[in-house]
Amino acid sequence: MKRWIIAGVVVLVLAGGVLALTLTRRAPAQTAQPPAPRTVAVVRTDLTDVREFKASLGFGASSEVTGKLAGTLTWLPAPGTALGRGAAVYKVDNRPVWLFFGDTPLWRKLDKAGIKGPDVKIVKDNLGALGYQLGGAGDELTQATIDAVKRWQKAEKVDQSGVLDPGEIVVVPGEVRVEAVTAKPAASGEGPLMTVTATGKAVDASIDARQAEVFKKDTKVTVVLPDGKETAGTVRSVSTEVKAEKNANGEETPVVAVDIGLDTEVGEFDSGPVRVRLTSTARQGVLAVPVTALLALREGGYAVQTEKGGLVAVKTGLFAGGLVEISGDGVSEGLRVVTTS
Repeated sequence: MKRWIIAGVVVLVLAGGVLALTLTRRAPAQTAQPPAPRTVAVVRTDLTDVREFKASLGFGASSEVTGKLAGTLTWLPAPGTALGRGAAVYKVDNRPVWLFFGDTPLWRKLDKAGIKGPDVKIVKDNLGALGYQLGGAGDELTQATIDAVKRWQKAEKVDQSGVLDPGEIVVVPGEVRVEAVTAKPAASGEGPLMTVTATGKAVDASIDARQAEVFKKDTKVTVVLPDGKETAGTVRSVSTEVKAEKNANGEETPVVAVDIGLDTEVGEFDSGPVRVRLTSTARQGVLAVPVTALLALREGGYAVQTEKGGLVAVKTGLFAGGLVEISGDGVSEGLRVVTTS
């Protein structure tokens, strides 16, 4: 009996018919090769660290006005009122308490010639700005100064004593806006009366104390308004007091208050959430790679892996926009390094 094998087909002759079977030979399983690692080139570029912070639009930090004159409050300004130099802030027994500009409050009665000090200078500077002629040194109360006080008192239609009591003058850095009035007419003229702010709109930000070092007085920032428009701002002050504030997760975060003045008018907005954008650091012409190319070394520091598999230790600089500045021996523009994304 002969056996026939034709082209991998086995033919079996069975009773009553023929059965053909096709034989299939399977190739041995191939081991999957891992994909080649993704690489990028080290580039020379400019890096800028731009940060954004949440903030609130308003009129800046408020300060409290405390009355020091015994008597009855007979008049108080309405919230929102702007008060300039020489304006009446409130009245006690129908006698005005005036607003002067400066940084030193009056702490004693100015009632005789020869008194010297910064409080005298505040009075003379303000009366001079109001148009009254004064004599003598800038910080000395002279008879000419007393005469000028009398002329001013006459113009204000009060007793022309030539004497100023500390409780008759409120000293502030500049024009103010009445934020809120806490006292009521007929109450005592002594004690907390109202809170005031600067008249210009401003931005208040509570900044994480760990990032607050990027804010310095007079630093220029960009403020993104509630409608998405941008305007320029200037940091006016950075608090040195650290407070605890709860974040969205209920965790306490150390924050400091930053006060930012607006360089231009912002239209109809008086309050609302804003964002503060700050360019804190700029580096030009540095070598950089994606942050995902960095490898943390067990002994400390970082390295990058070349496409051939070698490690090159690097020193990191500015992190910005997903890139990181690197330097070190063996690092050059165009060098291809492995990255995870």
